[in-house]
Parts: sequence; C-alpha cells; structure tokens
Amino acid sequence: MEPKIKETAWNPEIEKQILKHWQESRIYDFHPEGDVFVIDTPPPYPSGRPWHIGAAAHYAQIDMIARTARMLGKNVLFPIGIDRNGLPVEMYTEKKYNIKMHETDRGEFLKLCATALDDLEAEMIQIMKSLGLSGDFSDYYRTDSELYRILTQSTFIELWKKGLIYIANRPNSYDWVTGTTIADAEITYEEIPTKLVYMKFKINGSEQILTIASTRPELLCACQAIVVNPEDERYTNLLDKKVVIPLINREVEIKTHPSAEKEFGSGAVMVCSYGDQNDVALFREFKLQEIVAIGKNGRMTEVAGQYSGLKVKQAREKIIEDLQKHGFVERIESINHRTPISERSKIPIEIIPMEEYYLKQKDSIERIRDLGSKIIFYPSMHKQILMNWLESISIDWPISRRRYYGTEIPIWYCKSCNEPHVPEPGKYYKPWKDQSPIAKCVKCGATEFVGEERTFDTWMDSSVSPLYIS
Repeated sequence: MEPKIKETAWNPEIEKQILKHWQESRIYDFHPEGDVFVIDTPPPYPSGRPWHIGAAAHYAQIDMIARTARMLGKNVLFPIGIDRNGLPVEMYTEKKYNIKMHETDRGEFLKLCATALDDLEAEMIQIMKSLGLSGDFSDYYRTDSELYRILTQSTFIELWKKGLIYIANRPNSYDWVTGTTIADAEITYEEIPTKLVYMKFKINGSEQILTIASTRPELLCACQAIVVNPEDERYTNLLDKKVVIPLINREVEIKTHPSAEKEFGSGAVMVCSYGDQNDVALFREFKLQEIVAIGKNGRMTEVAGQYSGLKVKQAREKIIEDLQKHGFVERIESINHRTPISERSKIPIEIIPMEEYYLKQKDSIERIRDLGSKIIFYPSMHKQILMNWLESISIDWPISRRRYYGTEIPIWYCKSCNEPHVPEPGKYYKPWKDQSPIAKCVKCGATEFVGEERTFDTWMDSSVSPLYIS
C-alpha cells in the first residue's frame, strides 16, 4: 500500500495555511440548532509563560471529545475561556513589578494585573490555535469580564436571598504569605522533616510526670486540654486530673477521647488552638475557649509572652531550647510529618479564627449524591472521585477572600448598625469604590453605608461557568 503523505519533514508553512483556512471558514463555530453537545471546559489560567505542556495535553484530550461528537453528527459547543481571577495573577504581578498588593493603591494594582493577564492571554490563545484546538475562538470568554462577574454576583445575591449565605467567626485555613483564607482544594500535603518533642508535664499536686509528644511546642501557650484514649490503661489513674503546662505554668485538665492514638508519641496529646483540624473538632466538642497564639502576619501574638513577634519556626526553635534548658524535655525524635501546605505560597498553612462568609454546602450533600448517581461517567470509576469528595465535606464553604483581583462581594454595611445589605442582581458592583445603591438601612433607617472590601474565592466564579456558556 502506497502512503498518501510524501513529506518526510513537517513544513511550518503548510500548518499556517491550514490554520488560516480553519479560521476563515469558521468551521468550528457553534450552531444551536439540532442535536447539541456542550463541553464545559475548565478555563486555563494564564499565570506564566509558556502555557504548561500538561494543560495543553489536557485540552488536546478535550478536543478529541469535541471532534468525535462532531463526527457523530452533533452540533458541538466547545467554548474557549480564560480564567483570570485569584492569587496566581496577583503573585505574578507583585513579582513582575516588584510591589506588594496591600501596599499599592487598589485601582492601580487591578490595572497592573489586567495588563499582565492581557499579555499572557494573547500568547496562550495563539498556542491554542497553533495546537489546532477546534474550540470557538470567535467568542471566547474571560472570568474577569463585566458580564461574567455580573453572573457571579447575581448568583451570590440569589443564594443570599435563599438564606444559604451566612457570616461566622471560625477557624480557617490561612496562608499568611498571601494574606488570605484558602479553601481545602488549595491545600496539598507534604512529608516534611520535623522534630517530635517529648515534653514533661507535671501532674498538679504531685511529683508525677506526664510525657506528651508534639511537633508544635510553640502552641504550648494555646493549650486548653490534654486528651488520652479512653482504652489506654496507662492513664486511667490520671483522668480528670490537671497538669501544669511547662514554661507557661497554667493548669489544664486531662480528658479522654478516641481520637488520641495510643501508638503515636506517648499516647497523650495536647489540644491547642489550633495545631490541626482535630484540634478544631475537639475545641468544639469540649466547648473550650480558644487562645489565638498565631496572628495573620504569621508571627506569635502577645499571648505567647516572651516569644511574641517571632515567626512560627523561630518560636518553635526558641521554645525547644528553653524547654531543654529548664529540664522539660525527655527526648526529641526526628520524623517526617504530614504537613498541610498552601499550593500558592508553598508554605505550611495555619489555622486561624477569622470572620468570613460561608455558603451552606453540608445540607446539599445528599442531593448532590443523588444527582451524581444519575450521571454517566467515562470511565465509570471516576464517579467514586465525586463520592469521595462528598464524604470529605465536614464544614460549610468559606467563600470570602482578603484579596484584590477577583469578583467583589456585593455587600454594603450600614454605618450606624452594621446591618449588611445586598443590592438587586443584574449589575456589576464594586463596593470598595462604588456609591451604595441602597438608599436606607432596613434595620435602623440610616442612610450612610460602607462597602465590603473582600472578594470571592475564585471557585465561586469557576462554579458558574456552565450557566455562563449555556
């Protein structure tokens, strides 16, 4: 059989001719009549150059699905979008212009972000076209466009009116480098070399010593209880007694809880605000009073006494040194500790109580599970990814972020009574700079308002893409 292709090397000029023909003939434009097949693509993020090969490969797979559907006679909507919100562009802009976001005029910073994105976006779109992706480039969308942000804000306003949004002061995963709360989806875990410090706690009223192992001795000042496993016979005689926290000289009670692992460390565990999510759960269960030991700047607060102002790692080393000096250390082990890391700044996150807006999601788990059971997955095993995620949801979704380049939360507060007000949907609102569209406070009748400065988690924008493209 004679091969049809005679060329032994690819001629770039031929590629240009083919791409030119595709663009001029607009053969991939969407036509809504007939059997429609819609692809909700995850819009790529222009956070650097060149476009990452992994993202390009992903879009090649999506393109294969689009082409297959066309060959089956379907009218395919293969939208091309650019995700232009959130932390990556802010960090890119800070680095490019050697500035700090919170030290720069907000309006000026937003302009610099948009300029940086325009530059990166143009290159990304050209790469997409050169790859031969069969998307609709004639009408590609941006998640920072006015129309898109109107949709995000309107969705929020609808959720607000349905009572699905609330504000609460709760422990949140916090990235002190970027200065904002982050979602669970933005956290990765790494095995990091860590010191496991076995510390001596004196039992109050006796000479007996209770040894407690911890990777976070800097949180001694935030310790509010000690827990042991109820089946751990080593500590049966110590239940309901109190221990004196070394260096801090404050008493806390010994309690039982099944979360304490008999095999880890000494089996006795400090409950501090907040070393990890287990601490958060125990503080709620035992109704303990939280002590905020780490501030938003990643440094120890005034409750840490002589360690106040130190960065967490510095405080940890200094406290270990002082514990050893005063004879409070039994031994120190070197271990690899599974540590939560911010995928943006690549530093360990802290859990800090902060006031944020939340979207109720726990109440929707069963409904989503039911809908998920009706969706056909290819391959079918991928359904389990959705089900596993639903099983992992334990708290509502914190949707507010203390950043600049994102869709603004459309809320104004009464200056007199602080009552929050949301406007009518349909417009793009910038509360940090716009005049309030609310004439009078519904609660006290005052007429002066101050706008919300926070933005949405970028996943709020991402979650409405099916509504936007369709």
